Amino acid sequence: MIEEELAQLEQRVHRLMAAYRQARLECRRAIQERDRLQTTNDELRERVERIVERIRSLELEHDA
Repeated sequence: MIEEELAQLEQRVHRLMAAYRQARLECRRAIQERDRLQTTNDELRERVERIVERIRSLELEHDA
């Protein structure tokens, strides 16, 4: 009886450990994706800022 309960507990521990490893892996992947998207966002923001600056420059030239 006790051996059966210990075997069940051992199986549960193994399942919990596997679930924990999977959760850590998914968390790492989510962090990597967040970092990648943040980099892309920063690059796009810089491009938009350069375009806006260029437009302002052209408008000033046109008004002058």
